[in-house]
Amino acid sequence: MKGQTLGPAGLGRRFAALVYDSMLLIAVLFLGTLVLLPLTGGEAITPQDSGPYEYLYRGWIALLTLGFFGLPWVRTGQTLGMMSWKLRLERPDGSRIGWRDAAGRLLAGAAIVVPAVAGLWVASRGGSAAWLPGLLLLPAAMNYLWMGFDREARTLQDLLTGGRVVRIG
Repeated sequence: MKGQTLGPAGLGRRFAALVYDSMLLIAVLFLGTLVLLPLTGGEAITPQDSGPYEYLYRGWIALLTLGFFGLPWVRTGQTLGMMSWKLRLERPDGSRIGWRDAAGRLLAGAAIVVPAVAGLWVASRGGSAAWLPGLLLLPAAMNYLWMGFDREARTLQDLLTGGRVVRIG
């Protein structure tokens, strides 16, 4: 593989790549939605108006997300954000991950991110359950805090999916 491994990726680089990739993913999802708008007469795709097509739309969004992360992970081990911050996703032996690993990593990431986003949404609404946002942010916090306890600075997501993120030169 191209690029010498310099050791485990640090938290700062991981977050920087995640922010970069998140902005690109949002753009891809906007475009993916834009191509469907002629089919709905330019109207939003909602459960009230679209019925069962809403589920097809959700599947389309999931497929776009898997493609956005999975293609580069399987081909080179690097998304655009990871390339920018000189990071690579690989198996413990240094080989590339496969599609099953990529899908598992994406599902594990969703299990971490979805509660965090819900927690931020709840916090923005205010309300009487002030403890709920903190509880919903707990999986994301634990995922990255685990890096401090792991000798190879792996997250819980890395451990669950059998991968690791390394710095490359």
